[in-house]
Amino acid sequence: MTRHFHEEIQSLRESLLRMALLVEDALRKSVEALVDRDMAKAQEVIRREQEVNHAEIQVDEIGHGLLALDQPVAVDLRRLIMILKINTDLERMGDHAVNIAQRAMRAVKEPNHPVDPLIPKMAHAALAMLKSALDAFIHEDVEMANAVLASDDEVDTYGDEIYEKYRVLMESDASAVPFGVDMIMVGYNLERVADLASNIAEDTIYIKQGREVRHHAGDDWKAPDN
Repeated sequence: MTRHFHEEIQSLRESLLRMALLVEDALRKSVEALVDRDMAKAQEVIRREQEVNHAEIQVDEIGHGLLALDQPVAVDLRRLIMILKINTDLERMGDHAVNIAQRAMRAVKEPNHPVDPLIPKMAHAALAMLKSALDAFIHEDVEMANAVLASDDEVDTYGDEIYEKYRVLMESDASAVPFGVDMIMVGYNLERVADLASNIAEDTIYIKQGREVRHHAGDDWKAPDN
């Protein structure tokens, strides 16, 4: 491919990483708003959603333009397609941050019910997965990407424990049902963030090796040379 194409790809990667920083910040603040019962911080996450959406549209438009005009092949094609997929995954993470922030706003009105300490622990684990997945993408590091995939079980376990704790609470206290449902859904949102981080790790493996690892596909499949 031309030097211009590779310069454009590098610029696109940088735009994607700037978007990722916005998403990481939104996720972190949404959980802080929930734990601290901070209405202003939750509102900030919701207010800044448009920044993530705008960044997603920019990356999408530039990426599809390169796809149409330069018609890349082999590893260049894989790299561009995966950038577009990661772009979509990051936008979805931004949506999950907004969902958590909305539930944080309702939690402000429920001071008698506790936010279980497992929720910030789960958020920390999910954000660590996201950071590692992005690092793996930046460096196209397959080993790091595989480590991200291996860490997904930890987040799933947190989700199961949160569900069980709030199920017990709701069964013993009917007044806690709305709050309990919100906390279970926060756990679901964090679980989806971890799943999307795993997607980024899988995309990194595909960029580097041309090997599809979703659903454990292609365990015996050989990567192409280019």
